[in-house]
Amino acid sequence: MNRLERLRSENDERSASASEGVLLDQLDEVEQRLLAFGEALGGRPEDVTDLPFTEEAGLDHMPEPLYVRHDTAMLNQVTSWLLQDQHIGLVSPYGTGKSAFREIVLRDLSKHDDFVVTHLDNPRETTPRSLYQTILEAAYAAGYSVDFARYSQVRNGIPWATAEAKAAVREAVQRVRARGKTLLLVVDEIEVLQADLLSPLQVAGDAGVRLFLSGTPEGKRRVAEIRGTLDSRLRYYESIEPFGPDDVAEYVARSLAYFRDEPYEGQSPDLFTRAAIEDVHERAEGVPREVRIECRELFTRAAFVWYRTGQDVSRIQITPELRHRRFGMSY
Repeated sequence: MNRLERLRSENDERSASASEGVLLDQLDEVEQRLLAFGEALGGRPEDVTDLPFTEEAGLDHMPEPLYVRHDTAMLNQVTSWLLQDQHIGLVSPYGTGKSAFREIVLRDLSKHDDFVVTHLDNPRETTPRSLYQTILEAAYAAGYSVDFARYSQVRNGIPWATAEAKAAVREAVQRVRARGKTLLLVVDEIEVLQADLLSPLQVAGDAGVRLFLSGTPEGKRRVAEIRGTLDSRLRYYESIEPFGPDDVAEYVARSLAYFRDEPYEGQSPDLFTRAAIEDVHERAEGVPREVRIECRELFTRAAFVWYRTGQDVSRIQITPELRHRRFGMSY
C-alpha cells in the first residue's frame, strides 16, 4: 500500500475516532499529504525537510548541487583576489546568498592543494583564544605542528595563555606558508562578532592567515568603526546580484533533480510553469532566500491540489493562480 493509500485510510480512521487535538491532527495530516506528494514526484522523503525548497528548515547548509552560480562577476572577482592573496570582505543584505557561497568556498578550497581552510562555527560566541585554537587545529589537521616546548602550558595542543596561543598561530602559519600554502579563515556574520574579536582577527591576518569575512553592510560599518586598520586591509565585494528569472528556473530544476537523486544537466523544471517562475521572481525580487520561501509555498499548494483532485501527478502544474486558491482539510 503506498503512502497516499495509507494516508486516506488513516484519515477515515481518524474521522471515526476522538480527536487528539485539532492542531496536532492537522500538523500530522498536512505532513503526510506533503510526503505523499513527494513520493508521487519520484522522491523518497522520510520527513518534510527532505522535500524540495526546504533546505533551510534542516540543520545542514544548502547542498552544493542546489547552488546556482548566477553572479559570475562576483565569482571572477573573488577568485582573482584569492589568487592575489588578499583579505576579502563579501557584503550583502540578509538572504542574498552569502552563506551558500561560504559553503562553496569551504568545500571547493578545502580540496585545493594550495589552501588550508577553516571557519568559525559560532562567530557570535567566539573568544580570542578560541579563534586562535580554530586556526591552530586547522594547521595541525593539515600536518603542520608547532614546537610545544616553547610554550609554558599546553592543553590539547593549544597554549593556555592567550598571548602564547597568538605566538603559536604565528609559528604554525609560518610553517604553512613555507610550503607555499595559504591558511584561509572564513568568518560569516561579521555584524554579530564581539568587538574584542576584531583585534585577534587582525593579528591573525598580520601573521599570514588570509581572511574571508562576510556579512551585511552593517557588519562592514561595524568593522570600520571598531577596527579601522582591519577594515583598510580588506578588499570588499559589495552586494551579490539577485536571481533573474532564469536563475529561479535553474534553482527549481536543481531542487527537483536533487530531490529525485538525479543529476542536474540543464533541464527545465517540470512542475512549475514559466509564468510561475516569473511570478516567484517578481514577488521575491530575486532574493534567493525569498525565492525558496515562495517556491515552498507553491509546492505545498500543489500537494493539496493533487490530493484533493486525485489527478495523476504528471498533470499537476504550478501556476501563479495557484497561490490564490483556498484549501480546507477535508477530502
